[in-house]
Amino acid sequence: MAISHNPIFNRSMSTGTAIAKQDLAQAEVDAQFAAITARNPMTVEGAAGKVLGLLALLVLSAVVTSYGMVQGWFGSSILVPVLGSALVGAVLMLWATFSRKVRPGVMVAYALVEGVFIGAVSLLFELMYPGIVQNAVVATLATAGIMFAAYRFGFIKVNARFTRVMTFALLGYMGFAVINLLIGFFTGSAGIYSTPMAWLAGLVGAGLAAFSLNLDFEAIASGARDRLPRENEWRAAFGLTTTLVWLYIEILRLLSIFNRD
Repeated sequence: MAISHNPIFNRSMSTGTAIAKQDLAQAEVDAQFAAITARNPMTVEGAAGKVLGLLALLVLSAVVTSYGMVQGWFGSSILVPVLGSALVGAVLMLWATFSRKVRPGVMVAYALVEGVFIGAVSLLFELMYPGIVQNAVVATLATAGIMFAAYRFGFIKVNARFTRVMTFALLGYMGFAVINLLIGFFTGSAGIYSTPMAWLAGLVGAGLAAFSLNLDFEAIASGARDRLPRENEWRAAFGLTTTLVWLYIEILRLLSIFNRD
């Protein structure tokens, strides 16, 4: 029904009414979201607990895998648990990362499967360089502690510039990793890690993994500060866990480079 004989006036009134309805609908959604988060918000303690839980499962799986390999549970080939767990772990990580829905079950499965990979790789390196796993674990924990202290006391500020620089650096390193993998595949070598420059590539990888921890710390802190729903604790915990795994692998590889004859 027309409000006026003027069509322009009628159209503007209709548009204004539609906008008002949209604003009202958005206000209702915001109010519902605020009510939900007020009742059950994300906390730093909750995210930290989930990180410890995922790491506990990962370590348990790694220990069982290493023991099983020594006992011959996987046969004589060490490549079976390494390649199998690496492939399955990558699929689970992508699923958990890019799924719109928070999937705690997938994240728990990732921790268990990644534990198989860590256990197998660690045993392989330990057989080649006795004592390297203990050193890698200590170095990983020490690095994570230093990064957390630097973040906590404001020596490293995770702002827009830091995030942008880290994003480009991580994309560049990802491209390098793919190219190096292809070179290694066609040459039957480890790519740059077979050259005298291996230590530099290993140092860059370990450094990027270490500084990436600050992005995970900020994700936990900002999520709790913004009172996001509690389910986001799983996303934040999963992100920190995957970064710690990456850091351990990079440190293990770097130590192996320094231990070469």
